Amino acid sequence: MAATAEGPAAKGWVNHAAERRRRSYAMLDAADPASGRAVRFCEFAQEMFRDDGNMREARCVFLDALVCDADPPAIYRGWIAMEERAGHGADVRPLFEAGRAWYELVGGGGDDEGGFWCRYIAYELRHGGAARVREVAQRAVASRPGDPAVHAKYVKAELSLGRADLAGDVLRRALQVFAAEDDAKIREWLNNEVKSHKDSMRAGSWRKLRSLLPFCRGSGAGGRWMTPAGGNDRLGVA
Repeated sequence: MAATAEGPAAKGWVNHAAERRRRSYAMLDAADPASGRAVRFCEFAQEMFRDDGNMREARCVFLDALVCDADPPAIYRGWIAMEERAGHGADVRPLFEAGRAWYELVGGGGDDEGGFWCRYIAYELRHGGAARVREVAQRAVASRPGDPAVHAKYVKAELSLGRADLAGDVLRRALQVFAAEDDAKIREWLNNEVKSHKDSMRAGSWRKLRSLLPFCRGSGAGGRWMTPAGGNDRLGVA
């Protein structure tokens, strides 16, 4: 009787998710070994956090990753995101500063560095005051003067802080940076980004206002709305 092949594959026990992950790792290792190592370290740190319920062991994994030739920007991104998910967002500013120092040490990191600064500005909007937001945004523009995304993030940060006047100043300076004829598409993109952010903020304000309208119900007969004269005009609704 002929011998039959044994093993998980022969019995149809292949873990397809694991196999897809293995292939993804192989492709990433071939294209960028440092990034492949970073992904593995981040996943291992996630497992430590999930098993222990705290960041102690996960932090050790991230620290090891930084001395094991893994991609530092990817490690800092993963570490910061995990700290915030663990509820330690207010304490991760030193990690952003460490990431900034690394970019400075290697002489910049292209578009990846621009994304880092945008995340740093967004972090300060969540956890810092207006002074911190502006400090980081100004440092970002100084570090990446030719990155339109960084300029746009600074403008949007000022709008989020309620300073449309300062946002206008920042936008004008950004447009001057890209004043060359060849930069027409960049100027258009900047203006569109700012307009979209303003529209989004207005839509958010209107949703908040609508959520408050039920509390404005009057106490008249039948519970009818007590709308002052011209009220609908002021609200901007028909």
